[in-house]
Amino acid sequence: MKKFLLLTFAGMLSVSAFAQETTKFITTIDSLNVYNIMVENAPQNPSIKDVPRFTLVGKDSKFYLGMGANVKMVGDFDWGSPITNPNIFAPKDIPMKPEEGNRGQTLFSVGQSNIYWNFVALPGSKNQVGLFFDVIFLGNSSTPVIQIHYLYMKYRGFTAGYVVSTFTDLKAEPYSIDFGGPNAMTLVRHPNIYYTQKFGKRKEWTAQLGLDMPDMASFESYYQTKKVNQRMPDIPLFLQRSWCQDKGWLRFSAIFRDLQYMRSNGKNEGVFGWGVKLSGKTPIVGGLSACWEAVYGKGISSYIQDMSGEGEDLLPVYNEKMDKQEAVKVWGAYGSLQYNFGKCAFWNITYSQVRAYGKNWKVPAGSDPNPDFNHIGSLYKYGQYITSNLIFNVSSFAQLGVEYLWGRRMNYSGEQAHDNRLMLMLNVSI
Repeated sequence: MKKFLLLTFAGMLSVSAFAQETTKFITTIDSLNVYNIMVENAPQNPSIKDVPRFTLVGKDSKFYLGMGANVKMVGDFDWGSPITNPNIFAPKDIPMKPEEGNRGQTLFSVGQSNIYWNFVALPGSKNQVGLFFDVIFLGNSSTPVIQIHYLYMKYRGFTAGYVVSTFTDLKAEPYSIDFGGPNAMTLVRHPNIYYTQKFGKRKEWTAQLGLDMPDMASFESYYQTKKVNQRMPDIPLFLQRSWCQDKGWLRFSAIFRDLQYMRSNGKNEGVFGWGVKLSGKTPIVGGLSACWEAVYGKGISSYIQDMSGEGEDLLPVYNEKMDKQEAVKVWGAYGSLQYNFGKCAFWNITYSQVRAYGKNWKVPAGSDPNPDFNHIGSLYKYGQYITSNLIFNVSSFAQLGVEYLWGRRMNYSGEQAHDNRLMLMLNVSI
């Protein structure tokens, strides 16, 4: 906490009497209170520092405004079937048949760097308002591309904006240099709104209910259905029990979806999608702790890290008109161990796995120009993800890290490939 420096621009603004009335230097007692409120308003992503070192405090401490940045440089070396994205190691992106001569590569990127603003008005009161805005330079290649990472507001238990879903347990994500993290994580960031309530004698219970923007993904080729606009928002919720001053917790989450598509008769049909999840973190002994997650459901592939974008919320079911779809059964799980070597370093290891159970079908002979083509054979069925890293805290401003990753992808056809990656990192935070 001593290294959490809260500075104002009072000296620069002292030429104005107005400025002298609206800013002040922060005392040590004040700094702890400001820090805790800033933490409460931040996303609390384990892999990105999101509490600024510099904060401007307004007149009568009625507002806090902080700004911070992380400059993160990573270097990758891949061998096997190299993934072209230098920041995200996703098994779903492993190419099945890399070109000859391209089974190794070296990449560098600063795409995980970000700049953020943390604003709180009327801090500590019932009418406290929080705003958080974060831009990241993440692209699909080594070229930086500015993107909104977070943009949300908080008021009286409500959070609304571009933020992670209620179905995401972000604090249960293990630290990784890889920006994607475990392939089984239910990590979804999109426009949504949710309400959070703490209760119990020590506020050890937390409940949350949300409304998420719906985004149904399906496989459209070779059968007579049509993707349509979704009518109903997704409804996620969770109930959590915490202990050890919030260092450990167990969370039960659920989500319900109405997935709409159009059949060959021109009428829309809805398919019920649902999912359940257990996640949490457990201090074990000394500096050793574990975090984990297990998810199961139908029609929720869009919410699972490695299934997102694969078009497997709904998949075809064979019938005479080839116009029937069903929700795909999926499950995913990961577990991670982390050991802290005091304040100077920490180590973790993670295993993660995802599976989908779409029906592997072909169209009848004679009904297609290529009857031997397996229509969902090239889709993602199964993936594994293993990583281990060692992170050194060089100072309160800088980190060095090294990480090894291994991933494997298997399609419905049985075709499979794997990739290895060694990552090096330098991260400077202000």
